[in-house]
Amino acid sequence: MLGQRIKELRKEKKLTQQELSKGIITRSYLSQIEQGLVQPSFDILEKLSLKLDCSVDTFFKTIENKDLLLSQVKKEIKTAENQIESNSYEKVEGFIQKKDYLVHKELNSYDRGILLWVHGKYYEHKKDYNHSLAFFEESITELESSKHTNEMLRSLDSLGYVHSQINNNEIALNLLNKAYRIMIYDQIQGVIRVSILVNLGIVHGKLKEYYSAINFLQEASDLNDKMGTYYKSGEIFMAMGICNMQLKRYKGAKDAYERALNFFKLSKNKYYQAGTYTNLGILSSYKKEYHQADLYLRTAINIYKSVGSKESEIMNVQVELARVYYLQEEYDKASSICHDVLQMEDVNKHTAQALELLGDICFKLSDIEDSLKHYNRAKDFLVTQSISCDHLCKKVADVYFSIGDYQKASDFYKECF
Repeated sequence: MLGQRIKELRKEKKLTQQELSKGIITRSYLSQIEQGLVQPSFDILEKLSLKLDCSVDTFFKTIENKDLLLSQVKKEIKTAENQIESNSYEKVEGFIQKKDYLVHKELNSYDRGILLWVHGKYYEHKKDYNHSLAFFEESITELESSKHTNEMLRSLDSLGYVHSQINNNEIALNLLNKAYRIMIYDQIQGVIRVSILVNLGIVHGKLKEYYSAINFLQEASDLNDKMGTYYKSGEIFMAMGICNMQLKRYKGAKDAYERALNFFKLSKNKYYQAGTYTNLGILSSYKKEYHQADLYLRTAINIYKSVGSKESEIMNVQVELARVYYLQEEYDKASSICHDVLQMEDVNKHTAQALELLGDICFKLSDIEDSLKHYNRAKDFLVTQSISCDHLCKKVADVYFSIGDYQKASDFYKECF
């Protein structure tokens, strides 16, 4: 509407009706124009446009309803938040592409904090951890300033989780401990409490604090039971299984893994199913149930291949399968799988593990030259990746000791320390 547009432009210039109309028309005539009661001539419009520092065309441009636009943006943010909460990441793709939302000046701290969290979770799902960390950190800042504790805790929990995924475990622990203290002080309940407890359990497990890890995980499981929910139940029992396996509580580990597998099957999460089968295979190997270990590990490999997983994930299971054959003294089968791993394009810690296992096989077969070659290749690789190789130095030393080269054996034993 022409009159409404002239009124908006006048207010943007901070002019009164008297100031704008002066020397052109009367104030009352301008008032009638703004109310849409009269239609001004082109000559009047041209003079008004000069005073408002715009063109006549500007008067006829479609007027945006800013309140309606902001309401629509907020609605889209809420929809994206719900889609992330329900793990519908594919539905958020289009929303993430709307980069202009991130610089929307009308958004308050709460809405901007949620918007940033949504972006962080999307990039976390894509395993683009650098971007997700930046979004979560900014989200925490926005939500802290607006005093929205539950949402801020969610972002803090997400930030801690991502740090744990890239093995910044000390940083993750500090962030999650902060979240835990706020959670206790403000008596926060619900799924955010479960999530913080689960992530604390996982980080404590990574730091080899298995007993405290199990306590956090059990508390999360108990809270789920109390609420009648199954939030992150698969992850809870998977982590419990790992901790129990490290503590050599094999029955407890198997029970936990089987419960985790049931939850992952219900949620149709193939990726986590494969991870659970891998851990069941490793557990069976520890218990010397080699036939069962073979079945579990081959199932894991088939699932990983069916969902197009990364080579590194398949290589991890292949090394474990090769180790099962090694323990049964089926050296040809073990060696063949190790060579398959070395043919992969991805080069990672599993490459070093395959080389180490080949060194073990050669040593068992008294092939000293090849044994040392494989051990040293594995050792050199770990050094370039800044990964400890003390155990390999000991193996090299043992080889030299076995052939009576005590000086070299001594030198490598010293390297262990």
